Amino acid sequence: MMHPKKALEARKLGQEINQLFLSLIDERRKMIRGSGPQNDLLGLLLKQSEHGGFTKSLTTKEVVDECKTFFFGGHETTALAITWTMLLLATHQDWQDQLREEIREVVGDKEIDVNMLSGLKKMGWVMNEVLRLYPSAPNAQRQAKADIQVSHDLSIPSGTNMWIDIVGMHHDPALWGDDVNEFKPERFKDNIHGGCKHKMGYLPFGFGGRMCIGRNLTFLEYKIVLSLILSRFSFTISPTYCHSPSIVLSLRPSDGLPLVLQPL
Repeated sequence: MMHPKKALEARKLGQEINQLFLSLIDERRKMIRGSGPQNDLLGLLLKQSEHGGFTKSLTTKEVVDECKTFFFGGHETTALAITWTMLLLATHQDWQDQLREEIREVVGDKEIDVNMLSGLKKMGWVMNEVLRLYPSAPNAQRQAKADIQVSHDLSIPSGTNMWIDIVGMHHDPALWGDDVNEFKPERFKDNIHGGCKHKMGYLPFGFGGRMCIGRNLTFLEYKIVLSLILSRFSFTISPTYCHSPSIVLSLRPSDGLPLVLQPL
């Protein structure tokens, strides 16, 4: 049970966040009345709230909830993915150099454009491998909507809540081989599942209709931020670093990630 003081702080923070999104929504509605709708995420949500079409219209509260889902879903995953990436690149200088060279070839001296990101192939392999070793969401939850007969001696009754251990699957030698604990981005060079022996063995963003809604935003943010960092700095692990991954809803370094940065 949360301490009363912490609960009060959490409630206050939640109210501040809601108020922030409400003010953004009000500003956008005024803009729409003046210049017409825009086809970005907020514009589409507001269109659905005003003109539901074939489906039920969204309430203002539901629009706020959708905005929070996209914002926090994209931000949290990206921040943690970049954190673990910097750890692994700091301890694998060869891959740090390879990504920096790829950025020079694809981006050069130009300003980063979204259309350039698809050309950062090796960075995509690195991100996939980082999310295999350190998935931001360490587990997924599902509920059985009907009785399921898994095998002759195992059945799952309807209504059963199931926790899927994604960290465990991503580190299972039976699925990935004896090098399962090694950082090898080349696994994903020619295989979107990283060579996993089962297509459902790699689930960094979950699966099905409840897959992480911030997935595409995460890929965009990740490549942009990492490109900016690598083009400006080289980095190594600080002697004070203590490897202590822990699960607090997400998988994060409990003692932080101190690095030694050198400007390029």
